[in-house]
Amino acid sequence: MKSNLALPHVSRVAGLVLLPLMAGHALAQSPSVSQPGGLNLGVTSFYDGFSGSAGWTWQSTVRHSSANKIVDSKGNASTVFARPRIDSTVILNQLSYAMPTTINGWRPAFMVILPVVALRSSFGPGPALKDGGTGVGDMTLEASLQSEPVLNAGGAPLFIQRFTAAAILPTGRYDEHTDINQGSGYASFNPYWAATLFPAPRWEVSWRLHYLYNFRNDKPASSAPRPFNGAPVTTTQAGDAGWVNFGTSYAVTPDVSLGINGYYFQQLSDSRANGTRLADSRERVLGIGPGLMWRISPARALWVNAYTESMVRNRTASSLNLQVRAVFAL
Repeated sequence: MKSNLALPHVSRVAGLVLLPLMAGHALAQSPSVSQPGGLNLGVTSFYDGFSGSAGWTWQSTVRHSSANKIVDSKGNASTVFARPRIDSTVILNQLSYAMPTTINGWRPAFMVILPVVALRSSFGPGPALKDGGTGVGDMTLEASLQSEPVLNAGGAPLFIQRFTAAAILPTGRYDEHTDINQGSGYASFNPYWAATLFPAPRWEVSWRLHYLYNFRNDKPASSAPRPFNGAPVTTTQAGDAGWVNFGTSYAVTPDVSLGINGYYFQQLSDSRANGTRLADSRERVLGIGPGLMWRISPARALWVNAYTESMVRNRTASSLNLQVRAVFAL
């Protein structure tokens, strides 16, 4: 394991896995209120405690997800939609800058993230959800503090961590008459703690623990609006949530690591419509699969990750999420 490892990171990307489903009949509840589209569910994996060294870093991620099931609060596939398929392809662009100096062992950094999202949905006979095609997703702004690594007697890293505050801004394409949008239509606050531990030679364990608070949506989207308690739905608010990205890998060579990575997402409080709590509205999902990381050079690295989802509640379920992520020090 090289001791001078310094890897840029990605935070949150819009329109990947979690897709808004604003049709009231989708989950046997009117209305359905969903979490923001495309949270960072497994976008980051191995060596996540590291970020870029001082200066500018560019990162590009391409991820494709294909959901073929809409799941209710009991984990059963919805019988309302015949043969649902919702495909999402995202090109994520991230530019970050890390300060040249540290403050008591911590390096400040700032990031901006902008995705371009292509959505495509199809359904069999009967009800269907309308997608928004291709457009720009929500922008994320981040400020973080990256620690210096704790080293062992031989000078190799033992532990490294980072604390980040992120604001997700409702800047993406959003149509009140569309069920599946690139943007969420509301702002969110998404702080997290990322860390990497080296428990044994060639082994690393990484995690990123997130919290999510969603602000109110004053323009709920649906192609077929339905009343709630006898009144139009004028506001919605997704419940707060927490999740963890996790991974462990083994360095088969000094520059190539193979391992298992995943994510577990759990909504912590019920969503609301017109200020009223919606029972059985909490989302949940577990994704897990293989991954690879290749250090191409000291200034470039490549990740390839795949996930399959299970334990799904109140959201779409995907049998395969595939992504390629590359970072370049500028």
